[in-house]
Amino acid sequence: MTEIQLTNVQVANYIIDELHKDKPFNLVLEQQQADVFFLAVEGYQGDLGLSISHKSGITGVQVDDGNADAIYHMLSSYIAKHDRFGVMQSLGEVS
Repeated sequence: MTEIQLTNVQVANYIIDELHKDKPFNLVLEQQQADVFFLAVEGYQGDLGLSISHKSGITGVQVDDGNADAIYHMLSSYIAKHDRFGVMQSLGEVS
C-alpha cells in the first residue's frame, strides 16, 4: 500500500469514528480529509442529500440520521477496497 493510500484509509477510519456522535452534527474536515471523503462518496452525493459548506479551506458536511448509515457504508467499502494489507493481516495471511 502506498503512503497516500494508507493516509486515505486512516482519514476514512477517522470519519467513520466521527459518525458515532449524536446527530445531527456538522462534520468539519480539513482539505485533505474532505478530498478523501469526496473520493469515497463520489457519485453518491446527490443520493445522500448532503448539505456541504466550504469556508477558508474547511469543509462542513451535515450528518444526520438520514445519511449517517449510507456515509458509513461508502467509507467502509472504500476502506475494504484500498486497505488490502489490513484485510490480509486480519485474515492472518501476513506474517
